[in-house]
Amino acid sequence: MEKKVFAIIVTYNAMRWIDWCLESLRNSCVETTVIVVDNCSTDDTRSHIPSAYPEVVWMPQDRNLGFGQANNLGMRYALENGADYVLLLNQDAAVDKNAIRHMLEVSDGESLVTPLMFNGDGTRFDTMFGYTIKDVSISLLSSMILNGSLPEKAFIGETCAACWMMPVSMIRRIGGFNPLFFQYGEDNNYYQRIRYNKICNILAPKARIYHDRGLVGNVLAYKTKQLRRDMILVACDINSSLGKCLLKELRLLVRCYVYDLPKKSYKPGTFICEAFWILLHLRSVIESRRKERQVGICWL
Repeated sequence: MEKKVFAIIVTYNAMRWIDWCLESLRNSCVETTVIVVDNCSTDDTRSHIPSAYPEVVWMPQDRNLGFGQANNLGMRYALENGADYVLLLNQDAAVDKNAIRHMLEVSDGESLVTPLMFNGDGTRFDTMFGYTIKDVSISLLSSMILNGSLPEKAFIGETCAACWMMPVSMIRRIGGFNPLFFQYGEDNNYYQRIRYNKICNILAPKARIYHDRGLVGNVLAYKTKQLRRDMILVACDINSSLGKCLLKELRLLVRCYVYDLPKKSYKPGTFICEAFWILLHLRSVIESRRKERQVGICWL
């Protein structure tokens, strides 16, 4: 029986990549329902997509919701319309024609599935992806040398959400992205919950996608509130008790103070401000940890 796949793309000023991205889904050998959630773009994205791609489920927003919350809207739509799988795909990424088919072939219907992620022109691994699978890549290379082909699948750890194939059963168990994260960190937090629920991440080595970015996508957005984001990520990790998380917070602050302050990465008052922010929002963090431990849909 054919599986219903819904692809979600969150856009913000996406004109540089959007045709490349959406045309790759049009050319996929697996038919997908494409949902585009636009975070109040200020370029031509909002006029171009609905006119050039009338088949797309178009969900323009009147403000920037951030990556996680915009994806939550798309996931909710997919679940309400009978999806079996949800494919998260960045606006600056494109799928190979057979990528979705290969991901479906290795799926067990419960685990996250991740393709091989290359840079925009396909000449090397996406930088962050290559870093996260550095141990697995040796076994993949060994398999190619010894067997002359890639294995059907491999089990890996955390990978970025530039392209995730998410079974609906997993979403119904874990829920959507945590609203405490606006941009960056939401996929790290989601993977903490995947680990907590003992769900696997399956690599589909025959599935390829291309991600046209540098080390991180928007460098300015990545560096803004980076310390706060790292602190929230530590505080929300349900794989550790709240007491252990707060001790980790203290070690994080000390490490940043010792190593980053002399490099002028942060202003001296930043550490106090961010620690105070966490304490001020501790109630929200505790509530977040409670919801993340529950089995079932949350934040959708």
